[in-house]
Amino acid sequence: MVQPRMEPGQARYEHIAIDIAQKIVHGEYQEGQKLSGRSLLAGTYNVSPETIRRSIALLQNIGVVEAITGSGIIIKSSQLAKEYLEEYNDRQEIIKLRNKVTDLMTKRNELDSQLDKELAKLLEYSFQKTSILQQIEEVVLPPESWMVGHTIADIDFRHLTGTTIVNINREGQDIYSPDANTELKGNDVLNIVGTRVSRERLKKLIKEQPKKFK
Repeated sequence: MVQPRMEPGQARYEHIAIDIAQKIVHGEYQEGQKLSGRSLLAGTYNVSPETIRRSIALLQNIGVVEAITGSGIIIKSSQLAKEYLEEYNDRQEIIKLRNKVTDLMTKRNELDSQLDKELAKLLEYSFQKTSILQQIEEVVLPPESWMVGHTIADIDFRHLTGTTIVNINREGQDIYSPDANTELKGNDVLNIVGTRVSRERLKKLIKEQPKKFK
């Protein structure tokens, strides 16, 4: 049988109740046997009679012993003593697991916080580096451009030009993050992001239709 663990910070009277229950289960105390008086038990465990009274009251409440006035403390049930020890161990295991989960959650929160900080640094660094190489520019799509009437997907705009359309201003109305099925129209103001080279390529392609689209 697994021995109950005496947990730090646990009430002394419960320690004593556990010890008495163990002795009953191990056969040191037999059912029907009379225990020493409270004063002798207090001396044995080096505690006050009040502490012993609380220990015995705990065991009596669950039917392990019975305190009879004038007769003393009688052992009533070794089976209930065994069940009490098993329940105690289960309770301690739950407390242990709960504390472990709390500790892991605290560590996870600390890691999440640290991760958020590092991600923020990474995004800031990436943004700074990207800003050096890429800028947003407005490009007007002339009505006579071959791109007019085609969707962004038809042209394979991103692959063809190397730029990304972040916004289209059409007759004063903004179309933010246009999807691939958005049809381009004459006089659309395209807000594009890309490197200087890719922006210049777009301006050239607006005027000159590639052979594969002819």
